[in-house]
Amino acid sequence: MKRPVTSCLVSLALFGMNATAAPPPAKQGPSVVIGAGVDQTDNAYKSSNAEQDETKEYLNLGLGYLRSGQLLSANFDYNSEFANYENDTTDDDVVVTGSGSLAWSALPDRLQLSVSHQRSEQLRNSRDPDIRNNRQLRNILSAGPAFTARLSPVDDLVFTGRLTQVSYDKSSVDAESGQHAGRDSDRLQGGVAWQHHLSKTDNLSANYQHATTEFDGTDVEMTFQQVFASYDVRLRNSGYNIALGMNRSERKGSSSNDGFYGQVGGDLGIGAHRIRLVAINQLTDSSMGLGGNSLLSGNLSPRDNNFDVIDVVERSSLDLNYGYDGICERCVLDLGLRYDEQDFETEPRDQKSNGINGSFGYRLTPTLKASLRGSYTEIEFPQDSTGARKDKRKQAGASLDWTLSRQLELRFFITQESRDSSRGRDYDEVFGGISANYTYR
Repeated sequence: MKRPVTSCLVSLALFGMNATAAPPPAKQGPSVVIGAGVDQTDNAYKSSNAEQDETKEYLNLGLGYLRSGQLLSANFDYNSEFANYENDTTDDDVVVTGSGSLAWSALPDRLQLSVSHQRSEQLRNSRDPDIRNNRQLRNILSAGPAFTARLSPVDDLVFTGRLTQVSYDKSSVDAESGQHAGRDSDRLQGGVAWQHHLSKTDNLSANYQHATTEFDGTDVEMTFQQVFASYDVRLRNSGYNIALGMNRSERKGSSSNDGFYGQVGGDLGIGAHRIRLVAINQLTDSSMGLGGNSLLSGNLSPRDNNFDVIDVVERSSLDLNYGYDGICERCVLDLGLRYDEQDFETEPRDQKSNGINGSFGYRLTPTLKASLRGSYTEIEFPQDSTGARKDKRKQAGASLDWTLSRQLELRFFITQESRDSSRGRDYDEVFGGISANYTYR
């Protein structure tokens, strides 16, 4: 397995450009969102030789709750969708996705107990198109304590523990294999960190993390270790952090792998300019998902994906986002750049992607907003079953958002998407739709 350190060094070189202004605080308490919509596509299978029109009619129900307190904090946001497909390109179904977290300060500033859950749709295989038949539902449930020991007014010793379960819905089992192929897993993680507070805004720390992962139905056991130092700065309108160190993976009964660990993140807002940078290089395993989980990538990256194999993966990724609202009083411009490389230890699943995206929004009236967007992405699969493969994906679209009241909003959109593949996986698709959402807070 290669050591793709170069991309992370590029990330460090771009460190000074990090950014994005923080969003306004959300309203506390419960929220309910009721929605309905109709989507239409002229190529439901995203294929050049099996084009099929499809109309999707759906109903949405979203439930949320937000609470921020000194002793108890909670953040839940779940959505259920019932979908009907008129031409039966996929089965009618109900899909529930979302995330939630709960944190309790059992001893203020000393002991915190937390639990989190995430339920999301993942790609079965990133080499295939992003259609419902190529998705599966993954659940990640995690819980554990964090204890802080005060060594001095400016020094803390923090101990953390975490138990994480990764599982897939039975409805998401591969129809051909009839099983999850050992992708369900249990991860036990612990760590210790020494934190030194240089000032009210600057923190320096030394960290050690250890994690053991077991996969259901197999004798595979993996151990991950990380040793790194980090520096963190938090200001009123900006902040950044940098972590550098080493990580090691060990598979039971096999050799170990050592790699460089680096993570850089930052956001900055200066006047009408907003910049954000997130970059990471680390060892991980395929059970936790490998791509598409960046908050900045927009539609550049495919959904997160998991494979029917268990392997150690070295991942390098970079997300850079720039926003500007100084063109005119009613305009917002956003530009994005993304790079992602996944290097598998033993399996022939390596892939590399890079792309750019942009959007321009213009508020026609106080209640009517029009937007244009586009993206271009290149994805390379050097070890595809039919030989090295390179895909080029282009997407362009427009949308219109109409706010009828504080609670009710209508949305119209149309998008054209195409893929040019060196291995005959080309397709063209035009899809669009209309939706309505009613929000109660």
